[in-house]
Amino acid sequence: MNKIRICLFIYSVCFVNTLFVNTAFALQSIDTLVNQGKLSVSVSLAQDEQHIVGQALVVSIEVATDRWFATGSRVQNFTLPNVVMQANNITTINGSKRIQGQTWAMQTHEITLYPTLAGKYTLPALNVDVSINTENDGIVSGVLKTQTSAFIISLPEALNGIDSFIVSPEVTLTIEGQFDIDKNYAIGEALTQTITITARDTPAMMIPELNFIHMNNETSGVTTKNTSEKTKHSTLGGISVYRKPAQVFDKSTRGVLLGSRVESSTYIFEQTGNYVLPKQIIYWWNSQSNTLEELVIPASSWAVSGGGLTNMSHANHNLRNIKFSLKSVIILGISLFFAFFVYLVFAKHENLTILYKKLTKYDQRQLRQNFLKSIAKNEYVVSTQYLYQYALIVNKYAEVKSLPLTERLNELAFQATLNQEVAVSFPMSDAKALIKEIDTLSGKSTKSIRFPPNKVIMLNKK
Repeated sequence: MNKIRICLFIYSVCFVNTLFVNTAFALQSIDTLVNQGKLSVSVSLAQDEQHIVGQALVVSIEVATDRWFATGSRVQNFTLPNVVMQANNITTINGSKRIQGQTWAMQTHEITLYPTLAGKYTLPALNVDVSINTENDGIVSGVLKTQTSAFIISLPEALNGIDSFIVSPEVTLTIEGQFDIDKNYAIGEALTQTITITARDTPAMMIPELNFIHMNNETSGVTTKNTSEKTKHSTLGGISVYRKPAQVFDKSTRGVLLGSRVESSTYIFEQTGNYVLPKQIIYWWNSQSNTLEELVIPASSWAVSGGGLTNMSHANHNLRNIKFSLKSVIILGISLFFAFFVYLVFAKHENLTILYKKLTKYDQRQLRQNFLKSIAKNEYVVSTQYLYQYALIVNKYAEVKSLPLTERLNELAFQATLNQEVAVSFPMSDAKALIKEIDTLSGKSTKSIRFPPNKVIMLNKK
């Protein structure tokens, strides 16, 4: 038993000793190759004369050997304060060069940095894993350390006081979905505006988000805040805004990096008034001409008239003020008997039509049917329009907006287009449950409207 323990102890000591010896030999061999001038590592910075905040700075680490690489070389991960680095941003280039008449194998690792503050930076010594196939010792692996280096990042005087800007030789701005100043939008109508910013030689993460500022009308305004998790909804001053999470993506075209940021917002008009969206300025430092330029999102003005749901509300109000009594019925009957044809000539039949629809719940039934049909067809944006009209016709518009099923339908109608992997739907059972809940809130009171319930409000249509 003691002999077995002694043998195990000896084997363990030999094994550990072998590990330390091999490691020491490998480290010594790497140092020997460097000392003998058979292996080298160097660092260089591709820096302009005036390198500014936010501008890409490429660090090149070159590893060269007079033999050849076994498993290549790799730069170990590192961090640098006040510097943004993309994930997997190291590009490795294999090549060769002639040194004193001899061909050396070479690997160049390019790392792109994006400094966020002006000042002097020190790039520390970086660890590089190498594996060389030597002439006499076979494959030798180890770690090389680069020399420390420094660089200076400046901030041009023209950028003082500007918090957000883009650094790029070329930036483009496109806007889809413009507000029409000559059009009177109806309550319940909606418009979707999409703004796309594309910058060359700049990743999308370095394009700042748009600063959505207050929107003003005669009495109030509307603001939005962004979110990266789901569609953001806010309601202020008669307009609901659904702002989708920004789409941020990069693509390379013939070796040229293009970063794009797409922001989309949907505006739903809920009250009458004149609205103004002030212009926005996107500051862009042209790295090719070293000048400050501006991209302008023009101001927008539009009016929301009393059409659509407002006419329906006025008609409902007029009907609620009618008081029926025996005397009024007799007088009304006599008046109708003598003025029937005159009444038709002067188009007074409209009130009779409204009364008929009120008594038969025609508009309510039509809107309910249209709502369920649009749900069945997965036309959720259209279904929200029918839902708002139905809510106002039963005089429960304010209460319906706060119902959980209504909020879920709104999020589904104006959700972000990025998250397409998640299957989201609004089943017919939920649609019927929502209508039933509205009917429960409104009791048996039925309202009337002055517009056809089959008319769908179109988005972004002038």
